[in-house]
Amino acid sequence: MSWVYDYSVGPPGGSLTSLLTYCSMVRIDAEWSDGYRGSDPIGQYQHGEVSSPRKFHPGANFNVEVHLLDTNSSGTVTHADGRAGHLYENFSAIKALFAGGQDSLVRIERDAPDQGAVYLDCFQVGRAAPIQDRLTYSFPMRAPHPFWVGAADTGNSPPTLTVAGDAPIDDMVIDFTGGTDARLTRGTDYIEIVGAVPAGGVRVDVGAGTCVRITGGTDYSNNLRVYSPWWMELDPGANTVSLSGGGSVSVDWYTKWR
Repeated sequence: MSWVYDYSVGPPGGSLTSLLTYCSMVRIDAEWSDGYRGSDPIGQYQHGEVSSPRKFHPGANFNVEVHLLDTNSSGTVTHADGRAGHLYENFSAIKALFAGGQDSLVRIERDAPDQGAVYLDCFQVGRAAPIQDRLTYSFPMRAPHPFWVGAADTGNSPPTLTVAGDAPIDDMVIDFTGGTDARLTRGTDYIEIVGAVPAGGVRVDVGAGTCVRITGGTDYSNNLRVYSPWWMELDPGANTVSLSGGGSVSVDWYTKWR
């Protein structure tokens, strides 16, 4: 392949540092896919396993492999101890990015040719260890929610809602404006506002499970009809949806805990 992932690491919502500042190669060992949708946890005092239409997403372990530079970021040797000095200096810098002084999860972001800018929040679960030579190290990591999420908050309108990354989206905010019996449909699932949509519109927060009038913020749940046991979920990639009943709808989703 002619391209190299430019992985950046740092605290979520903070400044990220490119790992290529300290190494010549980075790769994620054992990528997962969204085909494995979840697990059936055992419920105490219950018979068998507990399941639901949309199952829990278990975390996943993975390794970040880096090939350290034995120069500075510009490729020159300036350290008083020569290349060995740069090697230990670069290794220390990467260790600090993954584990040093972090009071939250660590964010790894990359710009992938197939998905654009995506990120993964994780934490280190063991010691970094050399795996080939004194220049190549593996950092054992764990992601509580093992999906790459689109780095930019995304909002769009029918007929296509495109989800960046490979994380399913279950926290959309849907704003209905105008129309009567306005219904947003995806496959066999739909969310509908029964009757005429009031002036100012209605906001349905799928993640919070609420329905309120946008103007005034009063509850409007009595006029909400949901045809899906889990309200609505968007899959990675392009989701074809339709709007009936007139009016318009906008859909947005955010980077909540996933």
